[in-house]
Amino acid sequence: MLAQTAVLLIGLIIVVVTAVLVGPNMFYHELVESGHADEALGLVHLEDAFRSVSLTALAIGGLPALYIAGLLTFYLYRTIGRSLASFSTAAGEVAAGNYDVRVTSTKLGPEFDALASSFNEMAAKLSAVDTTRRQMLADLAHEMRTPLASLKGHLEGVEDGVVALDAHTTGILHAQITRLERLARDIRQLTAAEEGMTRLQLTPQDPEHLAVQAVAAIEPDAAGKGVSITAVSTGPETAPVPLDPERMGQVLSNLLENALRHTPTGGTIILRTDHTAEAVTYTVTDTGEGISAESLPHVFERFYRANTGREAHRGGSGLGLAISKALVEAQGGTLEATSDGHGRGASFRIHLPYRRPTG
Repeated sequence: MLAQTAVLLIGLIIVVVTAVLVGPNMFYHELVESGHADEALGLVHLEDAFRSVSLTALAIGGLPALYIAGLLTFYLYRTIGRSLASFSTAAGEVAAGNYDVRVTSTKLGPEFDALASSFNEMAAKLSAVDTTRRQMLADLAHEMRTPLASLKGHLEGVEDGVVALDAHTTGILHAQITRLERLARDIRQLTAAEEGMTRLQLTPQDPEHLAVQAVAAIEPDAAGKGVSITAVSTGPETAPVPLDPERMGQVLSNLLENALRHTPTGGTIILRTDHTAEAVTYTVTDTGEGISAESLPHVFERFYRANTGREAHRGGSGLGLAISKALVEAQGGTLEATSDGHGRGASFRIHLPYRRPTG
């Protein structure tokens, strides 16, 4: 505001000096050069009149203009100042941990609106990350309670001489430690995937080849349990699809292991790869326990286990499906589950459009 006022005042002073000092002399010299020297000597008294008229015109036009410019400058100063104050206050709230604060549009143009939108988007993402962190810590504390209680109970039993430190006891201790290690690893993977920190290496891949590899990896376990597992493919052959082979292999492995965990002896698991002109689709279908209608909306939640046999003693950390969903979405796809109910099997479907958003 001070800078703009100074510019206006300096401009007004220059105009006044020009009109009072420079203007009359220029008028006098113009008369002399045009051959009216005699008239010029007689018109010297007009200089005072010229100065008076010029100053009057400047007073009438310049001073109101200066006043109006000052008012506009003050208005813009107050408006921009209030807007910046709201951003400063909101930034302080975010720094203090209040991620629900938002700033409204300042109505000062698209640039300020874009700034407000970017700030609100940043606050929303920070809020989501904080919510994920809090929920993750609560879930982690809950899930760690059982293996830690088991370890503590057996160690106290060994110290008291109630439990023998034999192969059976060491096997239990080793199993609980392994469970904690798997839990820590899965928590790290899920956090990275949900917060968009997973680094994907998208390269052209043959979807059918990835499916065959995933089935071959789990086939020995399926054979040992007496479960039939196969990979089938439908649709015309298509060009390679941009996928992260390691992450997609992890997703398929998680889904197949989940299906095997809940399919009894004599059951069947099929990994189907469907090619169309718009997308490639993986479908893992089993003839196992199935999922009830009440549990179906929650199967991708962290640590969720329905009352249909998805108990902790079946193995797994309870994070496999959540990790799979996050990794599929990170590659621009969707993952959904369907089931006709308890005892009627379940299907998990990955849909990967050929044209997916990047970044």
